[in-house]
Amino acid sequence: MSLQADHLAGRLAQRCARDWQPSLPGAIQAEFRSIVRTAFIDTLACILAGRREPVTACVNAWAGRPSMDNPARAGETDPALAALLNATCGHALDFDDVGLAGHPSVVLIPVLLAEHEAHGVHGFDLVQAYAKGYAVWAELARRMKVHLHGRGWHPSAVFGTVAAAAAAAASRRLPPEQTAHALGIAASSAAGLIANFGSMTKPLQVGRAARAGIEAAELAAAGIDASPDALDGPTGLLAALAGPENADRGPAIPGQFEDALRRQRPGIKKYPVCYAAHRIVDAVLDLRAAQGLQPGHIERIDATLSSTAAGVLRHHQPQTLSEARFSLEFVIGVALVHGAVGTPQVQLSNLGHPDVKAVMGRVHTGTVDTRCPFEPSFAFEDRVRITTRDGRVLDSGPIRFARGHAMLPLAEGDLISKLVACADDDRRLAEAALTRVDSALRG
Repeated sequence: MSLQADHLAGRLAQRCARDWQPSLPGAIQAEFRSIVRTAFIDTLACILAGRREPVTACVNAWAGRPSMDNPARAGETDPALAALLNATCGHALDFDDVGLAGHPSVVLIPVLLAEHEAHGVHGFDLVQAYAKGYAVWAELARRMKVHLHGRGWHPSAVFGTVAAAAAAAASRRLPPEQTAHALGIAASSAAGLIANFGSMTKPLQVGRAARAGIEAAELAAAGIDASPDALDGPTGLLAALAGPENADRGPAIPGQFEDALRRQRPGIKKYPVCYAAHRIVDAVLDLRAAQGLQPGHIERIDATLSSTAAGVLRHHQPQTLSEARFSLEFVIGVALVHGAVGTPQVQLSNLGHPDVKAVMGRVHTGTVDTRCPFEPSFAFEDRVRITTRDGRVLDSGPIRFARGHAMLPLAEGDLISKLVACADDDRRLAEAALTRVDSALRG
């Protein structure tokens, strides 16, 4: 089946098969390199942090691997399987970066690590492959007139699958026709449900997206074709996800397509819990520090956020640690009791901590209908009001961005500190991860 440029897959394929480097000014290339290097470092940090999680043990046992003391290497196993293992592990703690209403790097970086190790892709070829996958994800997300979260779809698993195929095809320099087929094949593999948030299947959905992306590129290269309208047809991916009336299915690609990564760069997470809670966590920690709050001081906590974010934070009485990461009540309780929300605090023992449980019972959630232009599933602003037992009302004021967001970025030192902490303070392990990143991106 020949490439048809009057459909979305064909147009995307033409843009992704093109070598961007000759047309990019040096300053923009340097900015791309910096963003992608940060994404590599943060993703490897999250893989190290998740290496002993139950879901990681399960997928390694299924794959016939004894353990995962280090990120999986494509030289030791099939590239698609290595991508699945690393992506699942990297998302196990929900600590990986955020953007495009999902988690782009934990899907794309495992794909590109596998491409680097199995096929020697390196330097700016890796950088632009990431940028192309990211741009495809951004373009699919731009076409949605509804929130996928609200319809029950996991964006990282559905759009991530197609983005991973784009990145894999770009890294292998597949021609436009094969790249279009890879996108169409990936569209038929795209799946993931909000209903599985708070279970081990949530990170597995991300792992399957990474694996399916590589497999789509491999199958397209082997001669498997896909329908030209697999993305934008009346029964294609966009219409299936959002409903025919809720998706822009036109073939046109905006002129700024190649600039998606610079315009909407991913943010780094400070806390190993659902990103929908991060603004609230920042506010609670700030109020605790400023007012010297202790759990016994609290009468009531009112948190205001978007209905979509509130819906994602769906576990009000979590029974497992996976559920606790998607419980606003739990993360607020941990923040107020311990004054920190890191991996040492987000532990099963805190589900039964009497002070944490007491605070959880005082949390009340309200929603607003405003919309953030950068993160459409978020409200324009979140807010926290804490009423104390002596009658004071402590107001966070409007919270525009979480710390680590692209508009409020973490410093390089904070990123390295996160890497070291995720390596259990093993600096040798952290330095090995840095060396792996710089080796891949050199040239």
